[in-house]
Amino acid sequence: MQTGSLKTQLWLKTQLISFFLLAGWFFLAYPDGSLVWGKPVPSDQSGWFVDMNRFADAAHGAIKCEECHGPMTGNGRVHPDTRSTDFLKREARRIFDYQSCQKCHKNSYDRFLLGEHSKALTKEKETGEISKTGYAPTCGDCHSAHYSKSHLSRIEIGRNMTDTCGACHPDQKATYLANYHGKAAVNLGYDKSASCTDCHGAHHCVSLKDKGEALKSCQRCHPDAPPQFADIIIHDSKTSLDQKSEAKQAGLRLVHTLSLMSLIFIVGVLAFFYSHSCLLMLRKLHEKLRKQH
Repeated sequence: MQTGSLKTQLWLKTQLISFFLLAGWFFLAYPDGSLVWGKPVPSDQSGWFVDMNRFADAAHGAIKCEECHGPMTGNGRVHPDTRSTDFLKREARRIFDYQSCQKCHKNSYDRFLLGEHSKALTKEKETGEISKTGYAPTCGDCHSAHYSKSHLSRIEIGRNMTDTCGACHPDQKATYLANYHGKAAVNLGYDKSASCTDCHGAHHCVSLKDKGEALKSCQRCHPDAPPQFADIIIHDSKTSLDQKSEAKQAGLRLVHTLSLMSLIFIVGVLAFFYSHSCLLMLRKLHEKLRKQH
């Protein structure tokens, strides 16, 4: 009996220690509450739980919660409503009304309403369908209301922007970083190089499928650029080919065909000369062996 009792106590102690170790790991791994109900939320984006220390150092740190969130009541319910069955289970950025942003950022909000992101958001609300790149972005998808800092340098903003835009546009991010603009701006820290918003706009986002719009973007940094300048393909990814204009699709097919032909030619040349060298070595070895016998 005493042995069984000791085993039971040992088992209970082991389970208790395991529980506290697991709880400690959880809070150490996600100190800002970035894991909400089993769904990871990037630590630099806003979720249901806010790290007040980080918020105090952010651009909105001096703003009261009520100025953005209001009295936290709606439809006879008060937040937080722990009796609600969907309490904290919905993604915060999908249900927050970002129209409150225009109280301080009216120009930016008005420009957003004219851009491609706003059109995608309107279509998503009307049809209920999510696009290939995911949910249509709201203010909170590109800016963290709780953690974004102000007074950053152009290089810091550009690098953050590359990651932010790349979250929905990974192919464009990869091709941008492989291009001169991305290498100079992100890798070398050259502040005169173009970032995403220099070409596409910060809030009035344009896709630049129209050749005239593309030329206008190029001429911001290259004022003497001729119309042919807009034919240059920056994002040459094959996976998003169907999202480009017909002219750029034709250009990309030609580029990738020539790239494939170049690769075949190089491999063929290397294979020929390596084979030639190998056969020559075998011949010399054969002649050497013949002389020995």
